[in-house]
Amino acid sequence: MLWLKTRTPDTRQLVRAEHRLLITRRSRSWLWVVLVMLCMIAALVNLRISEGAAHEQQLIALTAENQSLQDALAQGALQHQEAEATQEQLLGRIAKLSAQIERLQTDLAFFRQQKKAR
Repeated sequence: MLWLKTRTPDTRQLVRAEHRLLITRRSRSWLWVVLVMLCMIAALVNLRISEGAAHEQQLIALTAENQSLQDALAQGALQHQEAEATQEQLLGRIAKLSAQIERLQTDLAFFRQQKKAR
């Protein structure tokens, strides 16, 4: 393996050179933590908004279904009332026809007696 060699600095250059103190940067790990937290908050807000939109669409669909079921129920109730009214009319007609049959049978019995009497 080939190692790169650095030359040793000359002491004369070190003495004559201008030296400045450098301030080392502090680690910015807190900045990364804040950035990650902001990203998580943004993701959660986005998730909440999309869930709200999904719930709103589901509510609209359920409202439409509820309206159609109410219409069907009203139609069924109307048909039930119509059937009851028809049944009442038919029962009234049957009663009238039964009374008419009974009267005609009475008339027939009277005429048969009249015929036998002659």
